[in-house]
Amino acid sequence: MGLLHKLNSKLFLYVSLLVLPLVASVVYGVVSRYFLGRADARAFFFSVWLYGSLSILAGGHLLATEGHVSIDIVYKKLNDKARKLLEILSLVVVVIATAIIAIPGVQTAWRSTIINEVDSSLGIIFAPPIWWFRWVAVAGIILVLTQALELLYKKVKH
Repeated sequence: MGLLHKLNSKLFLYVSLLVLPLVASVVYGVVSRYFLGRADARAFFFSVWLYGSLSILAGGHLLATEGHVSIDIVYKKLNDKARKLLEILSLVVVVIATAIIAIPGVQTAWRSTIINEVDSSLGIIFAPPIWWFRWVAVAGIILVLTQALELLYKKVKH
């Protein structure tokens, strides 16, 4: 197990705990809307942030543990050498895609931080800061990128 795999696994243990406040937020939103007769936009925003953070920050762990969805119809019929080549090709695609996403992601997060960006979709009623959430997305993409690079190195090396 490589260093990044260990980091992603440890992070996943903590990030997975976000499920608890996520469930509480969704339940609160449903109760406030359907039983109290008034929707609370904060519950919606909070649940989106929690779900987004959970999804993106768990990506490196998912990649490291091969927990992602794959179609094995062709893969099972290949010999070991062809499987290895397909795995290397897949990792190269992941590296390229995440690198392409990371560069403008950092630029967007930086601009968002500088202007202290808020979500003003509800006007002045509730305008939460969202600049920090852009950095969560960048962190998740970088975790996936570095994990893919580590796995690619191991595949090519062996």
